Order: sequence, then C-alpha cells, then structure tokens
Amino acid sequence: MPTIDLITALGRLLSDGSLRDAFAADPLAVAAAFGLRENDLATFTRLAPDDLEFQALVLLRKRFESVRRVIPSTCSRLGGKGWARFQAYARMHRFSGTDQPAREAHGFCQRLLQLEPEALCDFEWNRLCFVLGGSRVAAHFVRGLPIRNSPRLALQCFLRGRRSGCRELALYFGL
Repeated sequence: MPTIDLITALGRLLSDGSLRDAFAADPLAVAAAFGLRENDLATFTRLAPDDLEFQALVLLRKRFESVRRVIPSTCSRLGGKGWARFQAYARMHRFSGTDQPAREAHGFCQRLLQLEPEALCDFEWNRLCFVLGGSRVAAHFVRGLPIRNSPRLALQCFLRGRRSGCRELALYFGL
C-alpha cells in the first residue's frame, strides 16, 4: 500500500466528516487505513479532534459561500436553515475540480429536492442542470424569474456555443 504524508492525511480529514468521526474514536486505525508514513504517525495521532472539527467548519463555511453565489435565491428561501442544511450535506460530500461551486450547488440542490423541494428555486436548478449537462439548447417555463426587480413568468432559454460557453436568455410576459 502506498504511504501518504501528514499534509495529505490532514486534507482528507478536513474534507470528510466520517473520517473525522473515525479519527476521534481511533486515530491509529485511521492512520493505518491511510497508510500514513511512519515518521508522521506521532504528529498525526496528537491532532486534537475538536480543533480538526473547528477548522473543517471554517472550510465548510467557505464552500457554503461559494455555493450561495451560485444559488442565491435558493439559499434565501432557506433562510436561517441554509447553513445548517448545507453543513449536514457537505459533511459527507466533497467535490474538487474546476467547476466545484456548480457541482457542489447541484449536489446540494439534489439533497434539497429530498428534504425541502419548495426551497429549491426552479430557474437556478434549470441553470445548474444545463451548465453541468451536455445539451446544446434547453428551454423552461418558470415563475418568479427576477427581471427588473420583479418576479416574472418567463421562458428561460439556454444555448451552448462551441467556443463562447453557455448563454442564458429570458423571454418574459408583462410590462
């Protein structure tokens, strides 16, 4: 089994709540499961579980802020429950890559569909699904699309260009 260093092990602990729980119960078992290098073992087992949890919450808060920029209306609908819902979700889910905020927001929205579907903003959900999907064109009728500071009934259209990325257009009804 390949060995990992202390920094890699710490990164894994901070990004996975179930690993932090296992570490709090038995640090040596987690070190063995990681294949931690022998010279990092003493430092690793002296890590304080409460300090790890605190640092993980700081990182989760940053993830939540990134997600909130992607789905602001959904987070607004959740009100004070948004952080708690995201914290419960993100404790067991981690993402990486260049489109992390969009993928993270999509995963969080999928969880919200199970827990609180009324909190999910349909036009934000449509946008996420299109951006992460492979379709070249999509259209959806939506209620409450904010246009000129008013919620409107609209046709939300998405286009994917070959070079220019994704574009979103809205045709709304009313004045």
